[in-house]
Amino acid sequence: MATQINSLLSSIICILGLTLLTLPVSAQNTFDLDDLDEGELLLNLNATEQVNVEQDTLNISMQFTVQGRDSAVIQNEVNAVMRNARDILEKTDNIDFSIQQYHVYMIQQGQSRRDLDNPAWRAQQGIQMHSLNSEALLVVTARLQEAGLTVSNMYYSLSRDRHEEISDSLLDAALAKLQARAERVAKTLGKDDAQLVEVTLNGSQPYFGERVMMAEARSMDSMAMNVPVAQPGESQVSVTVNARALLSP
Repeated sequence: MATQINSLLSSIICILGLTLLTLPVSAQNTFDLDDLDEGELLLNLNATEQVNVEQDTLNISMQFTVQGRDSAVIQNEVNAVMRNARDILEKTDNIDFSIQQYHVYMIQQGQSRRDLDNPAWRAQQGIQMHSLNSEALLVVTARLQEAGLTVSNMYYSLSRDRHEEISDSLLDAALAKLQARAERVAKTLGKDDAQLVEVTLNGSQPYFGERVMMAEARSMDSMAMNVPVAQPGESQVSVTVNARALLSP
C-alpha cells in the first residue's frame, strides 16, 4: 500500500508542480461510468487532515514621525534617523527588512495668522521587518526604539516553508487514509483491487493574523530601552483531499 501511495503522490507532484498555497488543484484521470469494465466500481471519497502549528516568524513594523514649521528641516531629520536605522539592520544577521513609503504633508491649519502664514508639517517613514529569529529581532527593535522609531505593529505568522512542510505531511496522511478506506470497501464488496484514480487537493492558506503582544518588557544592561516581549500563537494548517477510487475484481 505504501508503494502505491508514494507512486500516486510522485505522479501528482510531477504533473502539477504541486503547491498547497494556491487555489485548489486537481490531478484527474477522468473515468466515465460507461467506460468501466464488468465488475468495476467507482467510489467517491474525501478526507481532511489538520493540525495547529506554532507560528515561527515575528513581524514588526516601525516608523519615525516628526513635525515642525520647516518642512526641509523635518525631512532632514527623517533622513538621518532612517539612515541610522538601515545601518543598524544591515549589521544584523537573519533579519529581512524593507524601508516603507515616505510621507510629508501639511498638518491642518489653525485659525491664527501664524498658522496661516507658517503652517506646520509632518514627515514620516517606516520600516517592515521579519525574522525566524524573534530574539534577535526584538533586540534590534529596542535599539531602533532608542534611536527614535516607534512600533506600529507586531505579530507572529507561519512561514511559507513551514506551512509547506506541514502540508506535505498532512497530504501523506490523507492519501493513506483514503487508500485504506478504498481497500476496506473493496474487501467488503468482494473486490480484489482498489486504486485512487482521481484526486483533488485543497490546502489552507498560511495565516498572517495579528497577535496581541505581551505588555511586559525585559531590560538589557547594555541599553536604556527595554526589549519588547512577544509570544507566538498558533496557525491551523489543513489539507482536504477528494478522490475517486476504482474498485476492480
